[in-house]
This record gives sequence, structure tokens and C-alpha cells, in this order.
Amino acid sequence: MQMAVNQLFRDRNGVLLRIVHINKVTSMVYVIEVGKNQFPQPMTFEELQVLAEGRGLQIVEEDNLVRLDSDEELSDVQREKRDFAWEVVQYFFQKVEGEEYAFVPRYRQEAIKQTCEAFRISYNTVKTYLVRYWSGGGVKNGVLPRFANCGAPGQDKKVGDKKRGRPRIRDGNQGVNVDDKMKKAIRAGLNKHYYSQRQNSLRVAYELTLRDYFSTRQVRDDGTTYPVLLESIPSYAQFLYWARKWNDPKREIMTRHGARAYQQGSRTIVGHATMDADLGCADLWEIDSTVLDVWLVSSLNSNVVCGRPRLILCTDVFSRKIMGFSLTYESLNAYSSAMLALAMSMTSKVAFCAQLGINITDEDWDYCVPNRILADRGELIGTHIENAVEQLGITIQNSPPYRADLKGVIEQMFNQIHLKIKPFADGVVVKGNRPRERGEVDYRLRGNLTLESMNQIILKLIIFHNKHHVLDDYPLDASMIEEGVEKIPIKLWEHGLKHKKGQLRRLPPDTVRMALYPSDQATVGSRGISFRGLLYASQYTLSQGWFQRARAKGSWKVKVSYNPMDMTHIYIRDEDGLGVHKLTLLEHLQQYRMKSEQEVEQIQALERERTNQSKERELQEKIKLFAEIDSIVQDARAKTEAERDTTISKTKRLSGIKENQRRERELEREKMRDNPKVEDVPSILTFHDDDGDDLELFRTVQERNWGGLDGE
Repeated sequence: MQMAVNQLFRDRNGVLLRIVHINKVTSMVYVIEVGKNQFPQPMTFEELQVLAEGRGLQIVEEDNLVRLDSDEELSDVQREKRDFAWEVVQYFFQKVEGEEYAFVPRYRQEAIKQTCEAFRISYNTVKTYLVRYWSGGGVKNGVLPRFANCGAPGQDKKVGDKKRGRPRIRDGNQGVNVDDKMKKAIRAGLNKHYYSQRQNSLRVAYELTLRDYFSTRQVRDDGTTYPVLLESIPSYAQFLYWARKWNDPKREIMTRHGARAYQQGSRTIVGHATMDADLGCADLWEIDSTVLDVWLVSSLNSNVVCGRPRLILCTDVFSRKIMGFSLTYESLNAYSSAMLALAMSMTSKVAFCAQLGINITDEDWDYCVPNRILADRGELIGTHIENAVEQLGITIQNSPPYRADLKGVIEQMFNQIHLKIKPFADGVVVKGNRPRERGEVDYRLRGNLTLESMNQIILKLIIFHNKHHVLDDYPLDASMIEEGVEKIPIKLWEHGLKHKKGQLRRLPPDTVRMALYPSDQATVGSRGISFRGLLYASQYTLSQGWFQRARAKGSWKVKVSYNPMDMTHIYIRDEDGLGVHKLTLLEHLQQYRMKSEQEVEQIQALERERTNQSKERELQEKIKLFAEIDSIVQDARAKTEAERDTTISKTKRLSGIKENQRRERELEREKMRDNPKVEDVPSILTFHDDDGDDLELFRTVQERNWGGLDGE
């Protein structure tokens, strides 16, 4: 058994024992029981070993009984009493010949007697100081007065006839002592009226408690009843005292404001988010969305207000690096927006940034497929994500509803983005209940940013965050501190790739898109693969002769994946199911490039509407045409009937048709020789839009040259 001076032991009943002196020559050890006002007891090493085995003594590693308070932390009374007790103890040890003599009753009694005479104190006082000294580890602060033990802490005062507490000055009523019956009524009143969703104040809860438990019912002359307070009632101060004494902050918040309010704002926080991503980079991602506090305008017409876009971020928990984003007008919890953010996070972003005029490399903004994604029961719940889970090997975790505090990493990023946008952007949301001043412009009408320009801003903010933002509260581990890793997301990412257990996992971009994008059926026809009213083709489909086969044998269905935000390409698997092929819009449909599914539907609907309107006008004009043709036919029929010679036989009328055609040709040629050419007429006439006589001049020339419109 290990033994040392001041070694502290605890038995199975919780009793503490301390070794105060060891004599290796005589094999004697002196042990004092902490908490009892008794002198140390001598025993041999063997007796201590037997005691340890019998009482199950265990060594106490943390000795909390040794007081290490500094003088600044002590009150004047504590320092004064400690210094006096220390002086008494030191005087006592001067009166014994050696330290071990203090444990021998014969020598100890004589030294205590001399000490009492010197300081004019009692025997019990000296004994108390000595016991405190040995129990407290033999240090000066061990003889501090035990003020914390005064007043029977934790024990209620006995109820008697005399009123406890300070007498009342302004009220003649001296009040009552709160007995067990009153305590029961006060507790019942608190449970009923204070710890409830009504959120009554303590004053209201006190008054309702008096009504329910400290009143009687009196009957009026008309038979109705009313409450009358009893003579002995607790005061509000007494009610408040017991309410505070019994109050549990956790229970108060949960019963008055709900468990969610406690979990979000009052629960104990003893860890940090990085603990969940223990394997390193790409072990855990967080994804969430928010509505930006900026109103945007249309890219086609700045007078058209489009509203506030929805921003979705995907971030790596270990490094705090933003892996991807999407900015759309999609509705709340729309999978298409989350799909775009995930697809960007798992594929190269060089081409996307180049479209917005920003040049980066894959080293500047890495990409990979994560092991886990933490969402909030919004975008990633449903059948849409099942395909991605199966094909990409991702585990989806969902936090409880309305618990944004469980995704504090990404929520703080949303806050940082808003803080950097609001000082500069127009159309920023003005929050609060302040009424708009008379003549003040509505902040929604101040917007001037389009979705594309906001994409550029968000992209620059993300690049700044990844490469330059300092994470003040990031907990660096020992290896990071040793290597001098900066608290910057990209530096943490690089360190994680080099030293952590997690490894980046990448898949071909088309495979990622095929897994993430929603799927549907398309039709293979002779003109191409038809999907959403558009036609697609690829080198693979042409080489396989799909369109010739469809023309010869008929169309068939194939499964395709597509990006609802960009219908330029769709994706199919080859016939053996191993490869992924990208199909592109046909050349004559390039007007639909970079258009979303919704935009394509709107354009097609607009075309159909215009076509229907044109067909209505065509039908109206066709009816007019039919009427005009019928009128000409009727005139010709009437003229023919008037000039027809019934004496000529049918055979004679049908004979000589070719000769008749020849004479008509000669007649037409004769007319052309005698009259100027039609293309010569504008050369001899001058027309002015605002001159009404030009029409008469044209008719005069026409009659002169052609003999009138009827050829006479």
C-alpha cells in the first residue's frame, strides 16, 4: 500500500482519512478522520493495511480539502481569524520537543495547557485549531474558519409561535410563519400558475395562489358566491422566497417557453462542432438554406422586382470550408436547390466560376464526395435523395425540427454573409416594427441587383471566407499547434488532408450529376430524344443508330437525369448500364440553352399562346378569304351565265383548247408591248406619305397606260 504524508483516502462509506505523520523507524503512522473533531490516531503499517482492506480504502487523487485561497479572495474577518489560529498552532508546536510528540497525549496536553494560558483561550479552541490544521493538509489556510458550515445550511428552520424574520414596520400585522401546509399550497400554486405556457409573472401567480388556496367562498344575498381571503396568508415576499428557493432554471424555461427554447438558448454547451467530424476533411458536411435579406430585380427588365432569392450552402465541419452553394428562386425545401449545391460541392467549380468572370483552379477550391451530410429535415427528406444515397455512398443525418443550434457552423456562415452584403447592397430588408415614414421609398423598390450579380457577390464572399477568414474560436489540436497551422479554412483543410484519417473520395462528374439530378422518362424518336418538349442528341446516340431505329421500328422510352436549373444537357446510361453519356440540345433549339425547366415551360407556353392567337387571326382571315373567293366565283358565274351561248355544243366548246391558249398568250403579249412595264411605274411617279393627291395621280397614270383596272 502506498503511504505518504498528507495522503488522502476514502472508504466505501465516503469517510475521508488523512495520514498526518509517518515514522519509518518505529513503523508507526498517524491518521486523522476528516470531519471529526478528534486528534490523529496512531497505528502500525500492518494495522493500516488491515484497515484499508476492511473498509475498502481508495486513494483520493484530487485533494479539495487543501485551501489555496489567496489573501485577495478572503474577507478581512477570515484573514484575521486565520492569522490568529495560525499563530496559536505555531506556538503549540514550539512547546513540544518534536513533531511526533504532538500526537502523544501526555506531551500534547501539556503543550495545549501552555498555549491556552498564553493566548487566554479555551482548551477546545486550541483543539479545534489543531484538528483543522492536520485535516487541512498542514497549510496556513487549513485553519480558516468554516463559515460555510454556519447556520445549518440546507435545513429549514423549525416553525414556532414566534414570527421569524425582521418585524414589520409599516404594517401592524406581524405576518405568519410558513408551515408545511402553506409550503404545499405555495408549491401547488407555482406549479399551476407559474410553471405553465401562460407565462404568468410571479406577482400574478401569487395572487392566483391566494385565490385558490388561501380564501373561502362567501354567499351573497342573490345566491352567488365570491372569494374572501383568510386571515393568515403568506406575504408576497414569503411567496417569492420559496419560489426562488425551489426554482429550477431548466424546469422554468421548459415549462414556460418550451423544450425547444431551452435546447436552443439555455442548455449546457461543453463541446464543439469539430468533435462530430473526428476523421477530418469530408467526414461530415452541413447543408442548410436561408432567404437573403436583399430584394433582386429581373435580368431582362430592371423595373421588374423578383423578390428575395434562397441561398443554400454546403460546408465542411472539420475545416469550416464552404464546399458549394446555390442561389435560386426555388421554394422552401426544394430539392432542386440542394441538388445544385451538392453537385457543385462534389465536382470541379472552375467552369462555373469562369462563367461569372472569376478564374480559379481546383487547388483553390477543392471538391470531393463526403461520408455524411447533416441536414434539417428539409431539402434532403424524401425519395429524391435515396438515389444519391445508394449510388454515392453518402449517409444522410437529419437534425430535429427547429433546432438550428445543432448546425451552428453553417448558421454562423449565413450571418457572416449577411453582415458583408448589407452595408453595400440596395434593396436590403428593413427589419423591425418601425412604420415607414410618409414619403419614404419602399426598400423593395430600391433593389438593383440581378440573380447573376448576386451570384458573383456570393462567390467572392465564399472565396474570401475559404482563403482569408480567421476562425477565432476554432479549437486547434496539438499537431496543429506544433505545425503552426493558421485558423483559416483552406489551411485547416490542407492540414486535415495531410494528417487526418479521412481521405478525399472523388467520382466522375457525370456520375455525380446522374446520381443527384432528378430522373424521368424521355422518348427516343426519329428526330432526337424528346424531353420536356426539347430534342437532344449525342455522339453516342448517333453512333448507336437510335434515331434510324426509332424511324424504322417506332419510338421507345429511356430513363434520363436532368438539371432543372439548366436544360442544356441531360444524362443517360448506356444500354449495358455501365457508362454515363451527356446529351446536348440540338442546334436549332439553342435558344433554350442555359434555361431552367421553369423558364423552358414559360417560353413554350408563351409560344403556344402566340401560336393560338395567330391561328385565331388566321381563321378569321381565312373566313374573309373564302368570302372573297366565293364573291369572285359568283361574279364569274353570273357573267358566264349571261354570256353563254346555249346553241354551242359541249364537244365544240371543248375542242381547240390548245389553240385558245395560244391566242390568249398572244393577247397578253400584245398588252405588255403596248403598255409600260410594271417595274417602270415607280420611276415616273413620286409618292409621299403625307400627300393625299399622290393616289389620284397614280390612278390617272394607271388608267392612261392600262386603260383602267378592268382592262377596258
